[in-house]
Amino acid sequence: MTTTTQKRNVHDRAFDNRFSMMSADRLQNIVGEIAENIRAGRTSVSSESMSQTDMLFAFDLLVQYSTEHAIQSQTKEKKRLQRRLKSKIMFAQTLEADGGVLSTAETAEALGKTKTTVNTWRKNGRLLALDLDGEFYYPIFQFTDDEKISDEGVLKGLKALLSHLDKFSDRMQYSFFMEERNTVLDGFNPKGNTYTVADVLKSNPDPVVMEELHRLGRLFGSQDPA
Repeated sequence: MTTTTQKRNVHDRAFDNRFSMMSADRLQNIVGEIAENIRAGRTSVSSESMSQTDMLFAFDLLVQYSTEHAIQSQTKEKKRLQRRLKSKIMFAQTLEADGGVLSTAETAEALGKTKTTVNTWRKNGRLLALDLDGEFYYPIFQFTDDEKISDEGVLKGLKALLSHLDKFSDRMQYSFFMEERNTVLDGFNPKGNTYTVADVLKSNPDPVVMEELHRLGRLFGSQDPA
């Protein structure tokens, strides 16, 4: 006899399959339309785009196609969505250049923890997570297997610095750790050199330098970080 739970599971699987097929069909339609526009000369492809990886090549074409598609009717809403798309693509390129991100499952595997533990660490401010289209991803820079600078696989000092940044968005938090700076840090950086906070954490900083990083964290978002 088929139970109610079994029937519900069958129904859920059928719904998931239909949803996956519909999603794949929509993507195939978009890709087909872009390819047809390229063949017809309506969408141009730059030599710079051709030299990119497949993923960045696809992003560049999507931006180009979206731009040309919106030219005939530039409403405020379309302009806003276009800026948002460009921003997302630029951020994706930044993440790739900085080493990439891990999914929750990949993070759990890398740390030897469960996905539940990873989610708990995220909620407790022990890990930096980025919300990308409703899914959490974890920038690779924060992980290390160097025991001198590791706290269970995560850079020492990360959690303490994140505690200064809880009022900021996940992208702003990421920027705090990965943007290049030339602010002088006592005991670490000669004037004129650039560094990132992530670089400093990976250098196994002493307490004096860590206090300098906390100073940057407390002042983050202000006009004058000195």
